[in-house]
Amino acid sequence: MIISRYLIKEVMAALSAVTVILLLIFLSNQLVRYLSYAATGKIAANLVMQLLGFEIPYLLALLLPLGLYLGIMLAYGRLYADSEMPVMNASGLGIKRLIVITSVMAVIVASVVTILMLWVNPMIAQQKEKRLSQDNLLSTLRPGRFQVMSGGRRVIYVENITRDRKQATNLFIAEENKKSAEDTSNPWVVVSAAKGYQAKYPNDQDDFIVSTDGYRYEGTPGLNAFKIIGFKKYAVRVPQPPLNAHEEQEAVPTLKLFQDYQNAASKAELQWRLALPISALLLALLAIPLSQVRPRQGRYSHILPAILLYIVYVNLLFIARNWLEQNIALGGLGIWWVHGLLLALALLLLFTQRYFQLRPFPFSKAARAS
Repeated sequence: MIISRYLIKEVMAALSAVTVILLLIFLSNQLVRYLSYAATGKIAANLVMQLLGFEIPYLLALLLPLGLYLGIMLAYGRLYADSEMPVMNASGLGIKRLIVITSVMAVIVASVVTILMLWVNPMIAQQKEKRLSQDNLLSTLRPGRFQVMSGGRRVIYVENITRDRKQATNLFIAEENKKSAEDTSNPWVVVSAAKGYQAKYPNDQDDFIVSTDGYRYEGTPGLNAFKIIGFKKYAVRVPQPPLNAHEEQEAVPTLKLFQDYQNAASKAELQWRLALPISALLLALLAIPLSQVRPRQGRYSHILPAILLYIVYVNLLFIARNWLEQNIALGGLGIWWVHGLLLALALLLLFTQRYFQLRPFPFSKAARAS
């Protein structure tokens, strides 16, 4: 019992340290990305910290299996390097007992990841999507700067914005009005108005910038054929940026994915949500034989091969997910074949671990002496 508590303490301490460090690294990367979005006007500056908070549960679900994997490698590797693990083996801690202790920790981590992936993250994805849709477009604009939107097909400029970010003065909007690639007639529409504000009409998903007291210019640059229309009020549609397929699926409740399991996208998303808890169990099992090092061997010499193996495993998961979405190659097997390969490797290493514990390396002094 004392040995079990000691092992759990060592692994959990390493797990916590690794997960926190990885989380800070990924959050820093996301912070830089959101700050660049805010600087270019893609999102409002006051949304940066909220969006960063939305990322934490999803990152935890991704990083906890990796943190457990590296935590076991670091903790058990130190025990092997300091000759503590051989002493525990001599005291009755066999490989079966070590697997049981490690499995208990893996089940706890997998349960947390399951809750995050199946219930917490879909709800957070819905809140994130709702918060972005409610964002005021004027809050993303910077007074006195031309800002390019919609892939270069729209340019917006405002001279001043009120403190509550609801009204703008001296508004300028230039928008490409090309209906097709072959259409070269009247491709640009320019709106100039004294004031403007954002509005959202019922039963419409897109936002509108309503301009007041201005003019609308329509024509082809370089030609004299222009239409000039004066108006008291003119609304310019601003479409919401479309979400990619993965972002849309992330917000779907898990129960709905079960009900729509025949759909390839739903099947891929559901299997992906289940893949992360399963990976926590398999990686913990794999870390037991990989963590073994000899007393005079570097305690971190096994980390690099383990990380490379993890990278291959995760990339295979992404490939299997894409195949499942596109119904190609091994898509009919889903993501499960990747787990099967890792399980087979873990069992193979576990069965051969005792062999390597009892025999020296082939080119060591002990081997040559024998």
